[in-house]
Amino acid sequence: MRYRSRGRALFTSLLLGPALALRCQTAWTIDSSEYLFLPTVTQGEREIDWHFGVGSSGATTRQAADAGIGIGVGVTAHWYTELDLQYRQRGPSGTALDAVEWENILQLAEPNQWPIDVGVVCAIERPQDVNERPSIRIGPLLQKEFGKYQANINLLFGRHFRSALFPATEIKYQSQIKYRYSEPFEFGLQAFGTTGSRRQTWNELSGQEHRIGPVALGHFSLRHDRSISYNAAFLVGATAHSPDRSVRLQVEYEF
Repeated sequence: MRYRSRGRALFTSLLLGPALALRCQTAWTIDSSEYLFLPTVTQGEREIDWHFGVGSSGATTRQAADAGIGIGVGVTAHWYTELDLQYRQRGPSGTALDAVEWENILQLAEPNQWPIDVGVVCAIERPQDVNERPSIRIGPLLQKEFGKYQANINLLFGRHFRSALFPATEIKYQSQIKYRYSEPFEFGLQAFGTTGSRRQTWNELSGQEHRIGPVALGHFSLRHDRSISYNAAFLVGATAHSPDRSVRLQVEYEF
């Protein structure tokens, strides 16, 4: 009986081994520290931005721990630029530099000049992994005020150049609705998502990545025209290809 049990175990491992390996290969990682782009720009304002996120693992997603730090400046009344260093935990080897990103936001009109505030983001990323290859993200940033409510939705189109790990084109969205309870404390909902998978630009809904959950935000004014802003969210996955749970935090020091 002992040898028969061992034989069954060996047969099962031989049968399921390739399937388990394939599952590990198809598992893909999501940027847990992703944050919402805003279409507004303040000329002359300098900013140090720190963001962090942790996402749970599942059958089709890997556990992720991401962080980044950037420094930016409002060059003009309509152009903001930032250089961001992104870090990712790489299993037992620890945390390492994952990519360098140059982010630019163009504000197309003065706030409230149009029925909807409109901006454009253009971000160029250079990954450390040579297999990922450089990429670019570009898309409209939309914002609307409703009394004490503010709604944002961004549609981002990404392009990977000769990458063996990602589809040539990615379509992502970011959205938020918040209530301005007070300047130090606002609350609402955030959602992030991708319409495709690691290999496809567009996939069926179950293969897409969608996360949604509550967010808390705030702004503290300091002396000498300085301030600190924060936003923290707890996001729940809505599909099999989304982390079941992820937590993200962003803190900005403006001076």
